[in-house]
Amino acid sequence: MRLSIDLWPGYYPAVIADQKGWFKEEGLDLVLNMPGNTDKMLARFSAGTIDAIAVAFGDAILVSSQMSDLSVILVTDESAGGDAVLAMDSQVMNNLKGKRIGTNLGGFGELLIRKLLQHHNMSAQDVNLVNVDASKVPHLLSSGKLDLGHTWNPYVGLAKEQGAQVVFSSADTPGLIPDIIAISGEFRRTHPEAVKIFLKVWFKAQQWWLDHFIEGNLLIAESTGQRPENISLDGIRLMSREDNLASFHDSTTEHGLPQVLKSYNDFYIRSGVIRVPAPNDVLVSEFLE
Repeated sequence: MRLSIDLWPGYYPAVIADQKGWFKEEGLDLVLNMPGNTDKMLARFSAGTIDAIAVAFGDAILVSSQMSDLSVILVTDESAGGDAVLAMDSQVMNNLKGKRIGTNLGGFGELLIRKLLQHHNMSAQDVNLVNVDASKVPHLLSSGKLDLGHTWNPYVGLAKEQGAQVVFSSADTPGLIPDIIAISGEFRRTHPEAVKIFLKVWFKAQQWWLDHFIEGNLLIAESTGQRPENISLDGIRLMSREDNLASFHDSTTEHGLPQVLKSYNDFYIRSGVIRVPAPNDVLVSEFLE
């Protein structure tokens, strides 16, 4: 199983399990990759050179518009402040007209920015939206090339070290940004046992990390090149197996995946994406059960 993940704490149970050798113990040969560039990772997944990705749900929905054979098998976490919009000077929020705001356009980051603009009774036409990768935001803010930028940890921490301040976050938009594991439909059909093993080991590693947080952070730091003290679950709610089952089957509240999918579908339709998925096309809970 070839898995690529963003640098995001919600995905680190895979890093811990890989470091511990738990996947191999269960008979799963997992190849873990952290490219540090979401767009490249999504492109590789669409091209079929990797089997699975750990990304924000909104990004997975966007990919499914180009790659119909995709299955979301797990909600890793919900961003509850971990995604942030930052500025070098918070006074910029007093007048957003014409400001340069950076995010990954067409994905969940743009939807977060649009929610920010709604809070200020403004639209995307009132500002200059700039397409940037999350990893570039700290430098673009500190160099004055952006007035505001959306990113996530560890890049939020880097931006703060350079003097940036959080002016809006996913804590202001409950339920908007769940993070997920998606696999190709081909892999799901040809390797169902591998998927079951992956989820079994995932939840084992997730609980172990919560029980051994400092030790877990050392393992994560060793694998990702971060400093252990910069690894945090602040603003992130890890999702257990029980949380997952509730989210997959909750079609009535804003925290349920079907309703979140509807929000993103509405956004993508307005943005001109022709094909948007139905819940039954992408949400696969059978391996959780």
